[in-house]
Amino acid sequence: MRTIGSAFIFGLVFLSALPAFGKEYGFDFQRIANTGTEAEVTLNYVSGNLKVVGGDDDRVIIEARKRVDAVDMDEAQMAADHIEIKVDQHESRVDIVTNYLRMRNRSQSFWKKVLGAGGEESFGEVDWTIQVPQRCRIAVVNSSGRVEISHLVGSVGIRSSAADIALTSIEGTVTVENSSGSTSGELLFGPVDIRQAGGRIDLKFLEGDLRIKSSTADINIAQDYGSLDLTTESGNVDVQTNLDSSRDYFVTTESGHIRLMIPETSSGELRIECQTGDIQTEIPITIKSMSHKQVEGTFGFGGAKINLTSVSGDVTVAQF
Repeated sequence: MRTIGSAFIFGLVFLSALPAFGKEYGFDFQRIANTGTEAEVTLNYVSGNLKVVGGDDDRVIIEARKRVDAVDMDEAQMAADHIEIKVDQHESRVDIVTNYLRMRNRSQSFWKKVLGAGGEESFGEVDWTIQVPQRCRIAVVNSSGRVEISHLVGSVGIRSSAADIALTSIEGTVTVENSSGSTSGELLFGPVDIRQAGGRIDLKFLEGDLRIKSSTADINIAQDYGSLDLTTESGNVDVQTNLDSSRDYFVTTESGHIRLMIPETSSGELRIECQTGDIQTEIPITIKSMSHKQVEGTFGFGGAKINLTSVSGDVTVAQF
């Protein structure tokens, strides 16, 4: 038994003493598409970081870098060759797709398999920097990574499993479907629709109707113009809005807290429903009905309808 135990211990020591297999290698890709002053770009990839910037150029300039982990340069080149980047253009539309081709007939040593390096287990990511005409519609599908899109006049659509998304200076419709991760944005001019199960959502300098549906995400909003329709189960919601819309405002959460800040001189109709949490308001309200679970009334001259609902969280209405 001692001999077996000693051999086992020696094996562990030997494994820990082995140098780590695998190193990151990079391979560059570039393509330029002449589209004119307006363009439409779709991008479908697995993982990696993406940066899209609108500019004065009338071309779509695609720069990508394949990043692969491998034992040596030969293996890295083989892995990179199996990450296929396809760019198809039809007039002003450019479609970009990455395909992970299956690698066959590759040999591995026992130790490489044990340490998880090389072979069919090699995994690669693609990082992107794409310059587009300022008037451009963008559609992105990926699994993970950071997505940055800025300075566009056109719609933006993003569908991801776990991306960290940052949007800046977008004039057009924004649609985000993100299972987790985070979504942030500023200077967004147009309607915004976000479906994100968890993580965090932060938007400021927003001019447009906003719709958010979430499960656990914490939501922070600073809105200059537009209506609200925010729903989350357990996340906290913090909203500052000018109440500058003819449409209604809805904020609903199951167990999260709601804090709504509105201008001191604003007017509207307020309805707060809270099952077990506390209700606090800093604005003078003409009460229509009131109970320990609900407050309904008007402030100022009436106008926009505000509906705040929480089952077990607190609801606060404040002024700025």
